[in-house]
Amino acid sequence: MGCVLGNPKVKLLLTADFHFHKPWFDWILRVADRYDLICLAGDLLDMFHPEGVVPQLIYVYEWMQILLKLRVPIALCSGNHDLLGNNPILVPGVSIRKDKLLILGEFAKHRHWLRCLKMNHLVAVDDDSKIVRTRGGEAITVVCLPYAADGHVQPLDPAAHPYLILHHEPPAQTRIAEPKDGNREFALLVARQQPTWTFSGHVHFSLGAENQFSQRIGNCWCFNCRQTPQTDILPPEPNFIILDTKKREASWLHWLSPEKTEEVKVSLPCP
Repeated sequence: MGCVLGNPKVKLLLTADFHFHKPWFDWILRVADRYDLICLAGDLLDMFHPEGVVPQLIYVYEWMQILLKLRVPIALCSGNHDLLGNNPILVPGVSIRKDKLLILGEFAKHRHWLRCLKMNHLVAVDDDSKIVRTRGGEAITVVCLPYAADGHVQPLDPAAHPYLILHHEPPAQTRIAEPKDGNREFALLVARQQPTWTFSGHVHFSLGAENQFSQRIGNCWCFNCRQTPQTDILPPEPNFIILDTKKREASWLHWLSPEKTEEVKVSLPCP
């Protein structure tokens, strides 16, 4: 295989597991125009939010409307917190303004609420395999695989290289899944199809652990941003990875405390 990392030259922002922490959504709006593609690998919502699901859906819908004005492509896949299930839709005592009811009507048109965020050609969500055209005229393909509670990963047709697969759970038996088990079906898919990159979340950062953010499986580089877990005091920005194919490196910026960050880089040689 040739050096797919040298062409095209793109800069991707990879992050996940916001759990409806609004300052991190605001941060995306501030930095979006620095990147060719933004990827959020699941858990946009918080299933335990005290106001229920509806206020979260309204907020994320309006956030997406603002983001799309920046003309930056974005790809999203679902996580376990994004499965509404038996969670309260609206907690008693929480009111919704009448002018927001039209947004709820939009969500009602779709089997899964994430599809409602597919407002134009710049957005890819669960079940999409989309060619993303950068502002420099180059292209990569992004594939968004939905989360399933039973761990099932749907089969997919291989895309032309270079391509990125988003899936909330990291591949099983990898350092980026530790200390959890990871997803076995996803690991088998990666080993069989050898995408250029994968990106996941789900397994968070933990002080004192090894916290590996990257691992190579054959010719595929797999990443996990290892988000800061939900606490009473969160850092002003999320943990994230910058995948820069021009520099042929991935940089992981993560918070060791609400005040202190650390950056780790890995070079991405040609396969």
